[in-house]
Amino acid sequence: MTDLPSPALLRTEVDVVLADWAWHLDHHDYEAVASLFTEDALFVTGAVELRGRSAIRNRYTERAQVRSTRHTYSGLRVSPVPGRTATVPGSAGEHVRVVTMVRAWSTWVNFAANAAAPVDDVGVYLVADFEDVLVSAASADGRRWYIAERRIIPVFRDPSRAPELGA
Repeated sequence: MTDLPSPALLRTEVDVVLADWAWHLDHHDYEAVASLFTEDALFVTGAVELRGRSAIRNRYTERAQVRSTRHTYSGLRVSPVPGRTATVPGSAGEHVRVVTMVRAWSTWVNFAANAAAPVDDVGVYLVADFEDVLVSAASADGRRWYIAERRIIPVFRDPSRAPELGA
């Protein structure tokens, strides 16, 4: 049996999920955004609490106007949740222990405008701390991470750049 993956490998695997979330959101692929979450995921942003993939997807599709955004993040920290490991068959027939749940913390900056790109007025809508819980599941490629819980904690925000939701 091999040891658990290195912290750097876990960080890289989580980084892929976070980067995909930002890319898909910024390019309006809300189905792909929702697919990054577990079926019963909890998503909390400010006073809004959403449960499940469809509620998360609908949060973005219900916007009333064109919106241009770019999300960036830094300071990613990843920590395995104690006791959340499993032993699975490896590619060479050996058994390996894998982490099945991690906590991740990061700081995000969201540049946003309620207009189509290109936008001359560049402004920051939100700077926030993200607290995520991710779980792994077997996939055709080995394993895949999904966001089971996301909490967005605003630090700075400009309400004039907030998205408008449909009536």
